[in-house]
Amino acid sequence: MRKVTAATFWQTIFTFTFIVNLVILIWSIFRWTELKVIMWRSVWVIPLILYLAALAGCVGLFIWIRKGNANRLLNFLEISLPAEAKAASTIFWKITAWIAFFGIVLLIPTLKFFFRIGEVVKKSTQDPVLTTIVFYWVVWWLILAAAGALKLAVKTSWGASFAGTLISLGVIYEIFMRSQMVSTYPFSMGWSEASRFYYGSLYFARSIYGVQVPLPSLHPSRYLLQAVPFLFSGLGLTAHRFWQFFLWMGLSATTAISLAWRATSSGESPEGVSGKWIKPLFAGWIFLYLLRVGVYYHLEVMVFVPLLFVSTKHPWRSLAAVIFASCWAGISRVNWFPVPAMIAVALYLLEEPVSAYGTVWKYLARPATWGVVGLISALASQAAYIPLSGNANNAQAFASSFTSPKLWDRLWPNDSYPLGIVPAILIVSGPLIVTLLLACLGKFKSLHPLRWGGLWGMLLLLFAGGLVVSVKIGGGGDLHNMDAFAVLLAVIAAHFIGEKVRSETGHQDWLALTWPNAATGLLIPLVFIIPLLSPMQKFNQDTNKQAFALLKDMSEKASQTGPVLFINERHLVTFHEIKVPLVPEYEAVTLMEMAMSNNEAYLHQFYNDLKDHRFAAIVTGKQNVGIKEEGAFAEENNIWNSRVSPYILCYYEPVTIVSSPEPLTYIEADESRIEFYLPRTSPYVAPVSAPSGVCP
Repeated sequence: MRKVTAATFWQTIFTFTFIVNLVILIWSIFRWTELKVIMWRSVWVIPLILYLAALAGCVGLFIWIRKGNANRLLNFLEISLPAEAKAASTIFWKITAWIAFFGIVLLIPTLKFFFRIGEVVKKSTQDPVLTTIVFYWVVWWLILAAAGALKLAVKTSWGASFAGTLISLGVIYEIFMRSQMVSTYPFSMGWSEASRFYYGSLYFARSIYGVQVPLPSLHPSRYLLQAVPFLFSGLGLTAHRFWQFFLWMGLSATTAISLAWRATSSGESPEGVSGKWIKPLFAGWIFLYLLRVGVYYHLEVMVFVPLLFVSTKHPWRSLAAVIFASCWAGISRVNWFPVPAMIAVALYLLEEPVSAYGTVWKYLARPATWGVVGLISALASQAAYIPLSGNANNAQAFASSFTSPKLWDRLWPNDSYPLGIVPAILIVSGPLIVTLLLACLGKFKSLHPLRWGGLWGMLLLLFAGGLVVSVKIGGGGDLHNMDAFAVLLAVIAAHFIGEKVRSETGHQDWLALTWPNAATGLLIPLVFIIPLLSPMQKFNQDTNKQAFALLKDMSEKASQTGPVLFINERHLVTFHEIKVPLVPEYEAVTLMEMAMSNNEAYLHQFYNDLKDHRFAAIVTGKQNVGIKEEGAFAEENNIWNSRVSPYILCYYEPVTIVSSPEPLTYIEADESRIEFYLPRTSPYVAPVSAPSGVCP
């Protein structure tokens, strides 16, 4: 990284401060105009004056530093304890600084929760938009104050304290948000949240259910990891939720630490960070990056295994690592089949010069072997898993991604994802892309064209592949399908940032990362995280107990006359909260995937089972046949409401609304009701909106 001088740091900070104040000022003016506020008669004239003063101050200070006449100002801004300060005084100020730092860490979410930023608050006299504007303006100044406190506490540079502050805030808030899923709430916290524990249980089906059933066809490696707690009998839903939280945090951290270990060096950094802090700070940022992209924990295995074990000094160990990670890919996701080998090849291209091998053909031999062996291993792993899993009669389920519709509009801002896939991935990974471009354009001749071509070629291939996977129906609501591209980009850019790329002529100072680019990259995760902060959810325990008791009573009584199908809430059977025999077919996640991919054999069997009244009762969410023209995930809604709901309603009728199992925070959103269905005793009258051909 290029040297970060005090002048460079403060010019960047003043630029960011100017942009923050300008955006918020424009946002405020639009709102004031909409509300027809008369400024000179309103209290909002105070923030207006503050915005304008901040803008003028930023411009003036930037120009002053730019001209090189601000040495006194820069010395004044270097807040630090004097060298002659007594030990007692130093300890006092350090403790005070730490208290201030952690006070700000707690203050930001406290302000957000107190003013209910981002929520629609009924019967409130405050303007939610203007309150939100002021909140984010205050947050920026609190971040700068926290950086100052950290600088004083650890006696480091402004660049290091700014980086440490943003990474610390991000990691703390990320862990806080994810930990909220560790709950005693008995029902599913979302459409498919608790379904995941059922699929993990299938690896121990005989001991749990008394029968052997097929293993998962979707994401088997994920559920293999989630099966671990079933090794210990008696663990309930809360323990399994904690294990999933641990998997998210632990495996993301393992990948981040592995990359930091491989791509960075100890020693004094250009911004004066002690060597012992370089790797933790870099690992912390990668941790946030992986979680913001949404790289699922079972996929992390295919990243940290090559990072830890691939080395040209150990060819057989490297080959074994590629084979193992590729076999794991074979039971993970189709678009990840080539990724372990790609990561290994990228490490080779980054760390091995062509000049050391004499000829291009000798140089290519090892990465070509990894690529071929890796892909064959992934395909062989999937081919072996299909019959071993007991899904040979439904092998089409493993290729559902290839037969599902593609929704190309989700690449751009839409109802399901306001940012859109392309803008969002360019924002999140933008600083890494800029870093790689600076390295390529600035020192192109330092690497053989073959190496540049290989690195950029793999990135472009994974970027295009991620876009295709993202637009598959059921996706496009976040960035997790761009995960392979994001991971490889991080591996490559990290090596340039950490000066670990070997040029053709020996050591090379790449200096690919500028401070403005680094500061932008540090800010981006927090820009996404703070709006997502929400207070711990509270649940109506009495309502939950009543709902559960009713569902348990009705299900167990119905099971005396025949099987009870839990399309939703099947984890209640898994954890023996409701004692009924398992019906392994037609769980919501698999049923939805088969409906989206139009797996006719699977769906026809489902329809026939419904028509024959195979089930004494069905437990599922509220069913309807409404078709949406717009709205978030309207296409998915329409698939379910045309290929699933009408057939349930045709042959079964809801007899009881068991509950509205929502957190108290969202109690007004009555969208997740559990309904109990019994076979119809009277003909179904389909509404006009129902698909034709129902109830033949």
